[in-house]
Formats: sequence, structure tokens, C-alpha cells
Amino acid sequence: MTEDTTAAGRVDEDAARDASAGGKLRDHPQFLRMWAGQASGAVGDQVFPVALSLYVLHEGGGAAQVGLVLAGRAVALVVCLLVGGVIADRLRRTRILIAADGFRAVVLLATALCLPWLPLGLLPLVTAVVGAGEALSRPASRSLLPNLLPDALLERGNALVSAAQRSAAVCGALVGVTAVTLIGVRPALLVTSAVFALAAFCVLRVSDSKPSAAARASVLGEAAAGLRAIRRRPWVMAVMGTVCLHLFAGSATALTLLPIVARRDFGGDVAYGAVLAAMGVGALPAIALAGRWQPKARGAVSMLALTGYALVPLSLAAPFPLPVVILCFALGGFVVELYFVYWLSALQRAFPDELLGKVFALDQLGAYALLPVGFALVGPMVAWLGMTGTLVAGGVVVAASSLLCLAVPGVARFENPGA
Repeated sequence: MTEDTTAAGRVDEDAARDASAGGKLRDHPQFLRMWAGQASGAVGDQVFPVALSLYVLHEGGGAAQVGLVLAGRAVALVVCLLVGGVIADRLRRTRILIAADGFRAVVLLATALCLPWLPLGLLPLVTAVVGAGEALSRPASRSLLPNLLPDALLERGNALVSAAQRSAAVCGALVGVTAVTLIGVRPALLVTSAVFALAAFCVLRVSDSKPSAAARASVLGEAAAGLRAIRRRPWVMAVMGTVCLHLFAGSATALTLLPIVARRDFGGDVAYGAVLAAMGVGALPAIALAGRWQPKARGAVSMLALTGYALVPLSLAAPFPLPVVILCFALGGFVVELYFVYWLSALQRAFPDELLGKVFALDQLGAYALLPVGFALVGPMVAWLGMTGTLVAGGVVVAASSLLCLAVPGVARFENPGA
């Protein structure tokens, strides 16, 4: 056998491996267009609440008014996610994304033009309306991705989308503050409107198929169908319940007490911002790892990694130096994002296309269901256990629930047993 023949054989083997793996992401231009649209929309979602919050402060508002502005978006997400999931399983997902991005562009354009005449009391309604558009787009984008990529590339695709969203979360506040400082609130909102318009334009040439035209029930009826599908997969219910506990006991406790600890032990708000930014920065290498490393026991890797999220509240329980706290929060961001990429890909494989929108909506609702309760209970828990006891309890709940979840059949591989 000649060297040329041997080299040709290697090339053929490499090509066969690439084909069996679905090629590379750059071989799927429609996915790249969808990704560009999601990246643009993620920037807009982070910038506009910052711009409006700063406007409230510039106009003499206080912490209560700023809280209402930020709460408008959160409430809209919770209220509208389920509707977004049902719609995502009825209509073409690309049309939903175009409509949601175009709608947000129009709302922000109108807000920028009318801002001097809008009373501060109406701004929470603006953030709620824009948040409703975000809630409608989330299930559609996540359920569209399996139609644009082969099965072997789902982790890489989800990782690339997560990278854009995490980068937007890290940079969004900085971009918003910079834009407001340099060009003012109204021009910043106009630019954000243009960003959403760009997001809609990116998706225009993406084609997808309409979900199966099965018999349609009411919104609650279709939500019940999604719940039944989840109940038939106990491993999905177990993971959803575990993540709900993590947000309830770990995130709510740490995020509520972090600014107090930062002012008491680390000198103020700069440390607070640095610790929060560390969580977003820590997520980025996890995205790269999850896109490349595909272990068979993805669930076991994910849940064992999530025990490390206990370090987020525990790092605040004792007077650790600021660099140690920053490192713990960065590790928290890493383990959460590693889990998240594997989890999204597992759901996309486990459920039929006509149920994906509802499943993603229910997943988000389940995760955040107890978060407001967690925020409300932090004060009474501190009065009962003290700040250190509350943080330690939160860390213990996170670690214990992660390990107990692995006892449920199917969790270790994120798939039905025997599949």
C-alpha cells in the first residue's frame, strides 16, 4: 500500500467520522442564523432593564421604584412562559421568534419616543410587556434547535447558545451603563430597539416545519399533556425538583445576603458586583467543556458537579477573603452551566417535537416556582438561625438534594432506564 493510498484512507476515515458526528456547527448555516438572532436578543434583554433602572434613579426614584421596574420582567416571565410553550408547539417557531423580537423592538421604540411624558409608575408595565415577548421566545428557540442540528451536535449547539446568553449577562449591565452615560437613556433604548430588530432579521431566512397538527386542546389541556409526558419520565421530575430546591435554598439565600456580606466584610458595592460577575465568567469555560466532552453518564456528571453549587452560600457563611468568595461563585457558575447544557440536550432528545415547547416552559416554571418563597423566607430564617446558620443550611440542602437525585433510575444518564 502506497503512502498516497494510506493518506487517502485516513481522509476517508476522517470524513466518515465527521459525517457520523453530524459534521461541524459551521456546516449548518440555518442554526448559525438562529444563534445570531438569539445572541442579539440576549444583549437587548440585558440592556433595557439597566437603562430603565438608571432612568428611574435619574428622575428621583428610589430603591422601591427600581425594584418594581425589575420585578415587571420577572412576573411576565412566570405568567407568560406556559403560554409561550403551548404556542411553540402549535405554530412555526421561527415565526414566533420573529414576532417576539419585532414586538419588543416596537415597544422599546415607542418607549424611547414617549419617555419624557411617561410617569415612573408606568415603567414596570413596559418591562412586563417586553418580558412577555422574552417569555414567548424562550420555549420556541429551545424547541427549534433540534430541527436545525443533528443529534450528535445538540450539546455543541446548546453550548454556543448558552455562551451568547452568558456573555450577554456578564456584559449587559456594563453595556447598559456605558450607553446611558455616553449617549443618554432615550438613545440607548433606540439602540436596544434596533438590536431586537436585528434579531428578528437574522431569523427571517431560517426555515422550520410546523409542529404536528394533532388535535388541539385548551392552553391548560395542552399544559396537562406536557405534565403527563414529564410524569412518565421520573428522572425528569427528579431533576426538575432538585433544581427547584437549589434555587429556593441556595440561590435565594446567597443572592439576598451577598450585598449585606459585601458591605460588612468587603467594603461595599464594588465587591458585590465583582462576585456576581464571577459567576457569569465562571460559566464560560463550562460551556466550552460541555460542547466538547460528551460522557455517557451525563446525568451523573451533572448532579455530582451541582454539589459544588453548595459553595456559593457556604462561601458567605464564614469571613473568607474576597478572592475565595469570588472563586466559589465562579465555580458555582461553572457547575450550573455544565449541567444546563447537558440538561437541555437531554430534554431535546427525550421528548417528541410536538411537546418540546410545553416541556421547556414547564421546566422553567418548575425551576423558579419556589424562588420568590425563598427570597421571602430568608429574613425569618436569619432571625431564627442567624446569617451563618441560614447560609450553611442552604448549602447543605443543595449538596444533599444533588446526591439524593442520583438514586432515581434514569438520572445518571439523563434518559429512560434501558433506552
